[in-house]
Amino acid sequence: MNKDSRKIRAIIVDDEVHARDELQYLLEQEPDVSVINKFCSYQEALEAVQNGKPHLIFMDIEMPGISGIKAAEEIMDMDRPPLVVFATAHEEFALRAFELDAVDYLLKPFSAKRVSKSINRVRRLMDQSSVVELKKNKTLDKSADHMYNKTKLAIEHNAKATIVDTSDIIMACYCEGQLKIYTQEQKYQCNMTLQDLQARLDDQCFFRSHRAYIVNIEKVREIIPWFNGTYNLTMEGLSSEVPVSRQQAPKLKKIFGL
Repeated sequence: MNKDSRKIRAIIVDDEVHARDELQYLLEQEPDVSVINKFCSYQEALEAVQNGKPHLIFMDIEMPGISGIKAAEEIMDMDRPPLVVFATAHEEFALRAFELDAVDYLLKPFSAKRVSKSINRVRRLMDQSSVVELKKNKTLDKSADHMYNKTKLAIEHNAKATIVDTSDIIMACYCEGQLKIYTQEQKYQCNMTLQDLQARLDDQCFFRSHRAYIVNIEKVREIIPWFNGTYNLTMEGLSSEVPVSRQQAPKLKKIFGL
């Protein structure tokens, strides 16, 4: 592995020139961090995330246009999104930021010690991600193909495991720190992540409609246009609608030939 491949590629989004330059200086004191770009608007940054594939994005929250929280939601809906650190003068958004799985929440003015601590968190997460990916690849290389995992799901809760036919799952969502799986007969709560569940389901039958939702394609009954290119889905057996993010809308249209 060459030296550059181990670099943490970061971008900075802030409408204040001084804040961008200060943060860049502090980040580049870390030997394995490279600031590959800086932006004054979220729209530019969103395009850069899609095209440049950075590992990490530092984002202000209060800027012209859409909020940093909203921009982060769009980023989290992307395939393989970068890690997000909020860098802002506003304390009041911290809870919402961590609900979005932000790595950290830096308050201005920045200090070298605090920025270094944030980068250490990023290193640990990237190391963990590399180990998980390696294990996943080794599993895929094995000759035994455990297809039963795609039709039967063991949901562990309260010290026991309930076996569910995956075809019976209507929808799953991650909210209030817990995964909830809905079938026609039951709502289950379990400790796995939405990513873990998605890996256990057949991607020909299930669709990640949103950062926090997975739906059974066979259970979709209505597709309702919403706003800014988003949709809501009416699901068989559910009274509430399920959101489809703007990033996932093209895949939805392709699935149903819209």
